[in-house]
Amino acid sequence: MDNGTNKIFDLTRLLAHSDFKIRKIATGAKDLTAGEYFDMLSKLMDRAPQFSQDLLKLMSRDGDRNTYKNLADMFTILKSLGYEKHEVDFEGMLDAYDRGQSRLTTVYAKKILEDFDGLCARVTATSMTVQPEDFTADPYMVSLKEWLTNRYVEDASKKPVILAIDDSPVILKSVSSLLSDDYKVYMLAKSVLLEKTLDQIRPDLFLLDYNMPIINGFELIPVIRRFVEHRDTPIIFLTSEGTIDNISSAVMLGACDFIVKPVKPSILRERISKHLNKAEDVPA
Repeated sequence: MDNGTNKIFDLTRLLAHSDFKIRKIATGAKDLTAGEYFDMLSKLMDRAPQFSQDLLKLMSRDGDRNTYKNLADMFTILKSLGYEKHEVDFEGMLDAYDRGQSRLTTVYAKKILEDFDGLCARVTATSMTVQPEDFTADPYMVSLKEWLTNRYVEDASKKPVILAIDDSPVILKSVSSLLSDDYKVYMLAKSVLLEKTLDQIRPDLFLLDYNMPIINGFELIPVIRRFVEHRDTPIIFLTSEGTIDNISSAVMLGACDFIVKPVKPSILRERISKHLNKAEDVPA
């Protein structure tokens, strides 16, 4: 196996996206190495443009046997990677194509294509340019299961992660001091850096100030929701502007709560606990 030309991927972020059932694949295919898994991801990205074109051919009823073969090959790669979201759709599409049912084939192909571009964007975002520095030997020949066990052990007792965004350092330090015993608190004073921050950490809850320069709290909500893993992550506003209009606007944009400053510690802890517990109860 030659990893020189293939990409390396950040499995931490892939696991966070939950597009691929990586742990399930690692357990089922015990001899699968991390390098072989990376190879398959590389093939997925290399073939993605052709895959999209082939789906469009089916939708325009312009496919042939070669189109069928390309799609079947990609389906095999996706199954090997642990991508299960459209498993039934893929099988239905290829079966409908085999039977000459062009209209049903188009329905399945359109459904898959609508999701595929987003999938590729998320995989691309996890691509790394260098291998982890703490590996002295080639890590890619290690079994994927061992790789995951050694590097990404899930700690059931780990603290939930909170990202507090406020242009006031005083407020940030105060919030961190109040919550650090029970939560891992990250502080962000410049709202323009939110997207870069979310590439590095995965908060379980957001605390947003409303009135900030350049990008205010309301404008940050769509930024947060653009991340697939944060479509339902709780967002609580902390602000001194607790008008009815502000509260209504925050809720309409996707916030789950609104706490008026100065914040009482007991209320802050109570609301955070409440919304984190709600998030845990939502079916995956």
